Amino acid sequence: MELARTNWPDVARYLERSSLLVIPVGSVEQHGPNGLIGTDHLVAEALALRVGESEGVMVAPTLAYGMSHHHLAFPGSTSLSPRTLILVVSEILSNFYRNGFRRFFFVNGHGGNDSSLKAAFSEFLLNHPEGRTTLANWWLLPEVMEKEKEFFGGVNGYHATCGEISVTWHLFPDRQSPIPPGQAPDPHHEWPLGAERFRSLYPDGRMGSDPSLATGEKGQVLYDIAFSVIRDRVREFGIAP
Repeated sequence: MELARTNWPDVARYLERSSLLVIPVGSVEQHGPNGLIGTDHLVAEALALRVGESEGVMVAPTLAYGMSHHHLAFPGSTSLSPRTLILVVSEILSNFYRNGFRRFFFVNGHGGNDSSLKAAFSEFLLNHPEGRTTLANWWLLPEVMEKEKEFFGGVNGYHATCGEISVTWHLFPDRQSPIPPGQAPDPHHEWPLGAERFRSLYPDGRMGSDPSLATGEKGQVLYDIAFSVIRDRVREFGIAP
């Protein structure tokens, strides 16, 4: 159920039976030479909408922009500051709470969002103690990581990974763009990094990955696993005390 495709009486009727809202969040950032710039929010949105359809729960419009400062030296990338992301999320939650929503499940597609999201949750809960918040980072689900290890061994990487590129190729097969084999440099011990420093260490944007191994078929497997796990977590979250 897409919130954006309903009207307010529909939402009011929904709130009579459930106070759960699923919110997809991602980023707008480079994903190496052949990964989609919208990878993080596109995957999060696809997972959230599939869960919403499966479970009959409301899904908010996707928060596409995230905290991606370290990618800004690559064309097409943009970012919110950590402070701005915290403010945006906490205000979104507070206003949905005012409408009657109480449980907020975030499907996150970008690691750089994690700390800001949790800070926003803390700020929101300080003022709304009856609220409930949680998030799922789909690519960090143990079931997904296990299958990625089986598919890609030690070259899945840490950014512009074989796994995330495979999932986007499943979702958008017309955007497949294979590259020659070759593993990108492994992550440097420095973190966080400024934009220019990041690009000097990872010239094509990848971190430890060899996405020449990406395929849409593998992406469908990973996507289905992530959906199944997140669906179950949403169910549990919706009925938890």
